[in-house]
Amino acid sequence: MTRFVFESASMTNTFQNQQTNFQQLILNRSVFGLLLLTFGIPATAFSQEKSGEPQTVSIQREAITLRHPRDYYVPLNLKPLRSLTIAAPIDGIVHTVEVKSGDKLTAKSVVVRLDSSIPQAELDRAEAALEVAREEQKNATGKAAAVAKANVALAEADLKLANIRMEQTIVRAPFEGEVFRIFSAPGEFVRAGEPLLELGDTSKLQVEVPLSREQAQKGSSINLNVEEQATQATVDQVLPLAPQFEKLRDLAKSITSAVVILDNKNAQFKPGQSVSVELIPRYPIAEVPTVSVANTPEGTRKIQIVRENVIRDLTPQILGQIGPERLFVSAPFNKDDEIIVSTSQPLTDGTQVQPRLTVGKTQTTPAATPGSQPAKPPEKKVSF
Repeated sequence: MTRFVFESASMTNTFQNQQTNFQQLILNRSVFGLLLLTFGIPATAFSQEKSGEPQTVSIQREAITLRHPRDYYVPLNLKPLRSLTIAAPIDGIVHTVEVKSGDKLTAKSVVVRLDSSIPQAELDRAEAALEVAREEQKNATGKAAAVAKANVALAEADLKLANIRMEQTIVRAPFEGEVFRIFSAPGEFVRAGEPLLELGDTSKLQVEVPLSREQAQKGSSINLNVEEQATQATVDQVLPLAPQFEKLRDLAKSITSAVVILDNKNAQFKPGQSVSVELIPRYPIAEVPTVSVANTPEGTRKIQIVRENVIRDLTPQILGQIGPERLFVSAPFNKDDEIIVSTSQPLTDGTQVQPRLTVGKTQTTPAATPGSQPAKPPEKKVSF
């Protein structure tokens, strides 16, 4: 492993004349971090794997100020494209529940049966009344025939109502879907309108997400993560920005809401699973130069930081652009990390670095008195 060490030059007699220049160097650190080559401060790399000879490298870096992701967090969850709470159509006692949570149903499948004793008796009575009315009609003459005809029509209507009430004791699924929750049990008395179970069509799932206006085009595909599983969704509706996303304007100005749809014919996703998108940060947020974000051969993004004198590679979550030169990113930063803007040569993850410039003592160390501990020469170092 290569170790980059930033050391001072040897102490010379001209140090006192240059001391002011070194102090000015420390004060004049640019907003882009410590420019080692610009100020004539080379870095020496000691390679233990090759020749062991030092190598010179320049690192341009910048301190970062972090924002906590909780200030911008908005929970997102998958929902069925269609969902329905099936309610009791009439007052009655639950006779049987024909399904269980998680069952996949076809349209018109029976889900609940209500007790049918009273509706069945009403149906039998209506059928008998219709038969009587028809017999009376056969023997009726004159004005009585008109009355008999009306009685037959009335009996037929009563029979139709009795059949409807009987049919309402059998509750069916209105569309193909999956049973999510069951709210009733056999023997329970329910009023008309009370929920019996919840049904959803899971062949397609949807979620409302914040998007940049450039991405929010009906029919376009976007990338998102469903519990860390990368997938694609299609923009179905473009809406005004939802109130819960207003806080994200701090990170990206031109954003809107969009309802996106995931094809779920293979049932790889479940309703309720959490969703993450680029504009909702999951890690601490920092403002960094655009040039500090690089593309990897694998097609992902990469930034490098200096953390406790070690180079680390991080995969950033790109948020919003701040003009052409800076942007907001989210990554697993620590508070003392420094973003690397550029280097004079590639640095791999795990490379150790130290300042090369270490200014030594300012005067000759007096001779040590016999029997005494030698005094430690004062040192002055350029801080990161």
